[in-house]
Amino acid sequence: MKSILTPKWVSFFGFLLILVGLSFKDTYEMTAMIGSLLLAMWVAIAMHELGHVIFGYLSGFEFVFFAFGPVQIEKTIDGIKMKENKHWLFFGGVAMMLPPQMKKESLTKKWAIFVVGGPVMSLLLESIFYILYGNFSDAFLLNCAIMNGGILLATIIPFKTSMKTDGYILFSMLRNNEESILLVEELLIMKELLGRKQPVEWNQTYIKLAKQKDVSIDNLQYAMMIYYFEIEQNGFKSAVEAMKEYREIPVTAKNKFSVGFLIHMQQLSHFLMDDVPVEKMVYFQRLLSSLEPVSYFRGKAIIAYLENDKDSALENLKKVKKIIEENEALYGFFKAEKRLTELVEKKYLFNIDKLLSMVEEG
Repeated sequence: MKSILTPKWVSFFGFLLILVGLSFKDTYEMTAMIGSLLLAMWVAIAMHELGHVIFGYLSGFEFVFFAFGPVQIEKTIDGIKMKENKHWLFFGGVAMMLPPQMKKESLTKKWAIFVVGGPVMSLLLESIFYILYGNFSDAFLLNCAIMNGGILLATIIPFKTSMKTDGYILFSMLRNNEESILLVEELLIMKELLGRKQPVEWNQTYIKLAKQKDVSIDNLQYAMMIYYFEIEQNGFKSAVEAMKEYREIPVTAKNKFSVGFLIHMQQLSHFLMDDVPVEKMVYFQRLLSSLEPVSYFRGKAIIAYLENDKDSALENLKKVKKIIEENEALYGFFKAEKRLTELVEKKYLFNIDKLLSMVEEG
């Protein structure tokens, strides 16, 4: 059963509640005020992220996606498309763009421009809406001014969280210190991971850098780079061995999405090595998120196969292959995901052939 606690459905039910509130005289005024504030906030978030995209484009960055509320706009093989945002972490707004290929020193300036785009857009809109409110005295215009000002304040303060604020990144870039170097390295690693190059074509300097990083939850993007590179270069067993220390990171409700590739690696490892108790596979599957559909559906295919539901196993593998086919031209790491899917499919078909052979001999 699909969850209704997704950004889309929560937003939809919230919209229905507002419509109901507007339908009654006693609740109309309060509902109108709440609805106006929520709409103003949604517009302010969308425009803040659009500011990042515009300034990023002017700096030569390559668009990947941006999300706000229940909406996600992303690049696909068929062009820019609007999709459903299924991730609550993106509900408050996020813009993802890849930097141009250049020296670290030049990239620092370009990234600063990309980062400042959101606050500049919020400041500009705050000023415009205050001017419009002064002329028209409309409550919605005032709400838009307040929300844009609030987002400007929340994002420009240099505060380090799991989603570092614009202010923190901007001031780090301007200082050009050790922290700015680390941030640029993370950006370059992300460019490799989300670029078109296949893992075996990734920059060897970044691979070496990733292997030198301490094993921690903050360095999972480096772990992912090593994982995909090893799959393509030396095979799945080598990738599992390379992830030995990362596998020791405890899985929590907070980090289970980030470590999803490690959780699914455990599933694959047990399945391919014939250590396949269904209960263990089901345990891993509960930790996986449908927001990472390749691992999720491939895990479901493995479980369906172990439960002798061959049709469901093939159906889920079909979903995985379709996702890979739609994305491998844009994102090179899907080449490794394709390799993993082929291993699962080969194991599945081998066992089917083996079973048929035993029946024929009998």
